[in-house]
Amino acid sequence: MKYRYTRFLFLITLISAGASWATPPQLGEWDLLFTNDDGRAVALDVYRETPVILDKEGHIFFLNMEIGKESTGDWFGEVYENWQQVSGGGKAMDISIDGDGVPWVVGINSNKIFHLDSNFASPNSGWLEYPGNGKARRISVSKANGSPYMIGARSGQVYGGDGIAWKGLPVKLLDSNGNEIPDIFNALDLFAESYNAGSSEKPDWYDLVFIINHDKKIFLYLPEKKAWQELPGNARASALVASGKLVYIIAEDGKYYGLDLANDKEWAPAGPGSGKGLAFSQVNTFQPFLSQGGKKIPSSSHRHVWTINEKGQVLRAFVAH
Repeated sequence: MKYRYTRFLFLITLISAGASWATPPQLGEWDLLFTNDDGRAVALDVYRETPVILDKEGHIFFLNMEIGKESTGDWFGEVYENWQQVSGGGKAMDISIDGDGVPWVVGINSNKIFHLDSNFASPNSGWLEYPGNGKARRISVSKANGSPYMIGARSGQVYGGDGIAWKGLPVKLLDSNGNEIPDIFNALDLFAESYNAGSSEKPDWYDLVFIINHDKKIFLYLPEKKAWQELPGNARASALVASGKLVYIIAEDGKYYGLDLANDKEWAPAGPGSGKGLAFSQVNTFQPFLSQGGKKIPSSSHRHVWTINEKGQVLRAFVAH
């Protein structure tokens, strides 16, 4: 797994300057994923368009949807019927799914970090402890390049894994104007993603790591400043998810809000309803007859935000373009 940063001064410009008063893409109606959902979910993440959840006892389940054919153009439908337990057993208190469909979890009681030795749908799988003897309260793994981040079980500090050890990130906090604030760093939740500033032949990855601090304020790590800067808008959140410059949260009132980092100074209501927990998915659909330079190009892209309702059922809403 890669763990490094490249320079991305544009991010500092985005959250420090704040341009116009645009509205981030709205969420459509929340749809119950399947009628037989018995309401067992307490946490979730999503691989492509297949949710993987934890129940209240920490058991891990996924839906028996056909997976793995999206990129070939052979897959055009969904089959959601019932939950199927992930092979390998064990119990977890938090979960994150990487870009290969491999679950990463924080073990109950031990707080140790494990990942499956294959994707969640593979039979006869087993758990491998991640090197470094880390102990966490939360885990988030980038779907783009597999960079893992965790919140220390006792310290509340954020650490990044390099495949050998866990390395702590700085704890300096800045307000949304870039001024240092004398607050305590004790993260409650985090979300990590990565972007390739290079090409597929010569990748140049950089990571975006968001946290919700102990006071529910939302921060983004800026390696150029070796500090965490609060997002504009003075929001308080219980859950967050991001995709590129778009950030969605569940605020203290239980409702959904969105922020476009490139344009917004305030959080805007993003859709109806309320929930707990958030995940994001994007699936590109490919047609065999569409290609450019000998490579297949997507004919369409489907983006969804996922949540859990008050009954413990999984719902999703499309992100309007």
